[in-house]
Parts: sequence; C-alpha cells; structure tokens
Amino acid sequence: MKKALAMLMGAVAAMAFSVFSAAAADVEIDTKTAVETSDGVSFTVKSNKLAASQLKEDSTITVTCDGAEGDESPAKLVLDYWDAASSENLSIGEPASVEVAASEYSDGKAVFTYADIKAALGDTDLSLVYAMDVSAASGSAFTCTGVQAANVYSEAEMAENGINRTIWVHPKTPSTSENWGQTLTVSVDQFDTSTLTPNSYVVALYETDAVDELPASPVEFILQSTDDDVSPKAKKGTVWAKVSPEMFTNTFAYFNYDTIVDAYGIDDFSCVSVAYVGDTGKHAVTCTDLFVFNCKTLAPAVPEEPEESSKEETTTTAAPAPAAAPEETTTTAASSSSDSSSSSLGSNVIFIVIGVVSGIVIAIVALYVFLGKKSKETYDVNSHKFVNKK
Repeated sequence: MKKALAMLMGAVAAMAFSVFSAAAADVEIDTKTAVETSDGVSFTVKSNKLAASQLKEDSTITVTCDGAEGDESPAKLVLDYWDAASSENLSIGEPASVEVAASEYSDGKAVFTYADIKAALGDTDLSLVYAMDVSAASGSAFTCTGVQAANVYSEAEMAENGINRTIWVHPKTPSTSENWGQTLTVSVDQFDTSTLTPNSYVVALYETDAVDELPASPVEFILQSTDDDVSPKAKKGTVWAKVSPEMFTNTFAYFNYDTIVDAYGIDDFSCVSVAYVGDTGKHAVTCTDLFVFNCKTLAPAVPEEPEESSKEETTTTAAPAPAAAPEETTTTAASSSSDSSSSSLGSNVIFIVIGVVSGIVIAIVALYVFLGKKSKETYDVNSHKFVNKK
C-alpha cells in the first residue's frame, strides 16, 4: 500500500516538473559558421535569432570558447545597436556599438549577465540592439563553439507582451545596381514584412556616385507579392509596391510605416514574399545595410489536432518517411512547437497545473485513508455491515 502510494506521488511530481520545465525559455544558437580569431569577430548573433529584448533580469548569455588558454575570458560581447540619440542622418541616428566584458569565465565558458548588458547600453532600449558579436577580448586565439541564452522571453511571451526587436540585413557582398535595378534583395527569412507595426520604420544605408546634394531620392523600397489575395492593388495576384522615402541624403533613406501601407494598399503584409532596395535610375547605388525598427514577434503556430479515425476504418497507411533536418539555426531548450505553446500560456498554465496536481494529491490521500480504514474491518454476514476486527 505504502509502496503504491509512493509510486503515485512520484508520478505526480514528475508530471508537474515536466510541465514547468517546458515553460522555461532557453535559446541555443548554432555557431557552425564561427571562425577562429585573436583580434576580430568569431561569430555574430542577429536579432532574428536572439533579440536583446528577449532578456529578463535573471537572463544570462553563455559563450563557449574553444582553443583558448588561461583563466581570462578570450571573448567579449559587442552589442551593435542603433543610436537614435545621434544627430546623424537628419537626426534619425546611426549604427553604434558597446562592449560587455564577461562576468565570469571557467572551463571555456564566458558568462554575460543582463545587468552588465543593461549597464553597457545605458538609456538605449534593448529593442534597438540588432546584433551581438562574440569578439576577441584578450588577444588569445579562440573559436566560438556555442551561444546559449538562459531564462529569456519565449517567442510566445514576446508576442503576448508586445516586445519588439530591430531587424538588420547586411549583405556579405553588397551589389551595385543602376537603371531601375535592385541593389538589395531581402527574403522572408531575413525580414518578414508581416511583423511590421504602426510604429515601424525602415532605414537604408547605401553608397552612391553622387557628389552634390540630390534633388530626388536615389533609392526606393519595394514590396513584391506574386500570389496576393489581400491587396486591392493586386493584378492577377501580383503586386510591385514602390515606396518613396520621407527623408534621404546621398547615403541614407528613411521610410515610414504609413507610406509603406499606402504603396502596398493595405496594412496586411502576409502575402509579401520579397522586399528590395532599388535604385531610381538616377545614380548607381550600393546598399550596405537595411534596418527595420519596432518589429513585432509573431506567436508560434499551434499545430492542429489530427482528426480521429472512424472506428469502422480498416485501411492502414505506411509509416511516414523520416522528416528532413530543419534549416533553422536557432533552437529552444524545449525544442518543439508544443513547448512554445506551453510557454505562451504563461501564468495560466502554472495555476492549471497546480490545481490538477492538488486534486490528484487529495484524491490519493483520500484513497489511502479509505483503504487503510477498510483493512482494519471485516464483513459480518449476519448484520451485512463492516465491523472492527477482534
């Protein structure tokens, strides 16, 4: 009896632990493209993989360093952010960076805390950080072999709480266009236009062959869709929306949300498949960077429940082929969409689990008392009742 009770209690505890563990949000970054360095950048984490705005007060970022010797961390974090307080680019701001030293280092692992990151950024909002570089700090050669963020907001929590991020697109080999060509092509994987919000704006940085001040913008921002069923400007399912900047110089262009909506025809960008920065036929243009600010996080899709098979169905199907390895380089500790949906429930899940576990415990205790009581009694066939054993 006692053994059975112990086993039941253990099962309840295991169930509760598994549910609470699924709610934890840890993000691990695939660093297979990292390089060895002693004076440069080993690896860059862009905000679409891990946003600084995901960090909480108890969050940490752990960088694994391979090849380094000594007790001093070979790595530091360099936070790349948009300095909105700068007077550059018609007071829109400019790219900037700040360094963060490791708070501790041992066994090849450098730990960076939320407090140190906030202190380094000062008044700059975390959402303006568009990348984090794992850079050399001590002159010792090393390779970044892992980046893990612990206790951060999950994608679902970010969506639920309206936590935004800045998206940065930086081509490794920028291309030059002229005569109404496109200098930069941006896929949905790099920037999903459906994450735009009414507070979003786009900044393009580029180089031109213009020397004097330009009377008209040398660039435009373009949204393209080829299977469009939402935009009133769609013709046979196709839209080519050209957006003119609100402000521009020889090296910078600013596009606001309202102008983007007007050009596309609607504020639903779910059908947009590609975005471009193109030249306007006046000068050769080379776009080096594209920034999109105040992008929302989309809640993870919840998989639909499979329909129950008919009881009379007798046909069997072959076992499915193994799924292809995912291309996504960022994984969560929970590793599945069900874990993300568990996180999205937030505190509601916790209260539900507590209620369920409490009910099970009460039921087990009642069962134990009842069975214990019955073990001390015997059934009297004459009175048809349970009586105490003598």
